[in-house]
Amino acid sequence: MFESLNERLAAVLKKISGRGVLRPEDVDAGLREVRLALLEADVNFKVVKEFVERVRARLQGVEVAPGLTAPQQVIKAVNEELVELLGGNSEGLRYASAPPTVLMLVGLQGSGKTTTAVKLALLARREGHKPLVAALDLRRPAAVEQLKTLAAQAQVAFYSGQGHVEAIAAAAIEDAKRLLCDVVILDTAGRLQVDAGLMQELKRLKAAVPVTETLLVADSMTGQEAVKVGEVFGSEIGLDGVILTKLDGDARGGAALSLRVATGQQIRFAGTGEKPDDLEVFHAERMASRILGMGDVLTLIERAERTLDKEQAVEVERHLRAGQISFDDLLAQMRQLRSMGSLEGVLDMIPGGAALKNQVAGANTEREVKKMEAIILSMTKRERAHPEVIDGARKRRIARGSGVEPADVNKVLKAREAMQKLAKHIGAVNRKGKAVGLPRLFGKGGTGW
Repeated sequence: MFESLNERLAAVLKKISGRGVLRPEDVDAGLREVRLALLEADVNFKVVKEFVERVRARLQGVEVAPGLTAPQQVIKAVNEELVELLGGNSEGLRYASAPPTVLMLVGLQGSGKTTTAVKLALLARREGHKPLVAALDLRRPAAVEQLKTLAAQAQVAFYSGQGHVEAIAAAAIEDAKRLLCDVVILDTAGRLQVDAGLMQELKRLKAAVPVTETLLVADSMTGQEAVKVGEVFGSEIGLDGVILTKLDGDARGGAALSLRVATGQQIRFAGTGEKPDDLEVFHAERMASRILGMGDVLTLIERAERTLDKEQAVEVERHLRAGQISFDDLLAQMRQLRSMGSLEGVLDMIPGGAALKNQVAGANTEREVKKMEAIILSMTKRERAHPEVIDGARKRRIARGSGVEPADVNKVLKAREAMQKLAKHIGAVNRKGKAVGLPRLFGKGGTGW
């Protein structure tokens, strides 16, 4: 996400950071570049102007903080203003003091309300609540069936009915009480564009049931159009926050950086993929860090804790430290990584990951990973445990079994060999019994790590 903005800002800040002393003309030139980068990212021009002036104000007459160079002070100022611009949010769902909590999702057709309803339900469940999703979109063909199917796949309670949406919503809340569900998520109808009929329907619905929060679901890839939609919904219906969807495909970031100013509401959640778990609390500090190419290690750790099989990870680590990696270990590692989302998404959260991401640009990484998985699964148990027995005849058999060429099998064998060398390097210990492999990898050496 935010690739183009990330690259432009990184280039600007790199120029500034390359100077030992920061002169006023350097600040002016740098801020001009920042302004152009934000405008090209489809950020509202009024927001850009205010942002640049606020960064300039932070830098004028301010002493350089201890431990920072003058260029680092610029980066610090840009980061702090990005956090402010994004809303400073770190808040998840707000639950009603007296259940059930009723969440009303609003937005245009195609913004992703239906899938977001189920993602929010899963998030509430992870936080110890029992959710129910209610289908109120009676206009879009198959909308009710779509929500019903997604709810069944996620094993979330579902309700639908016929008639006025106010009556359906009230019945859904009563059904939630009967099922002991303490969170009700209302998936409302949308339109291809804002119209009076939609606004009246949503106003009646909000007046008829005790809504805890009204959340706008906006497609981040529509840029300034999402901002206009946010302004209308904010003034007509009233909002308690914004959910930005399809953020994984948003290279520019204009909507994310403009919506808070346009609606007066914080961006509360971010949809970062198509999987049911691909919904994150929108932490402004972490998102600013991603925009500046500094990664988002905290979110990466949280996702790993939620998705990784800890026992399996311990077993792989034991083999890693022993310097002996089998294809079963490699397969386990690949599956663990895939469970955390797309490779590009994971790289976004690693400091400096943009450089690695550029190396796989254009390659269908998901397809390549699936191909490697098919090759490994075509091996016998003995071959996976003892790759050294795989000769030419076995390679040809494995290739036939996985529908690939023998050359593809060779690539997988070489990948394991490379991992094996890395494992031995990491597993290396010095005479005092201290691990020295990783320090050597990073050029730190011995106790310097």
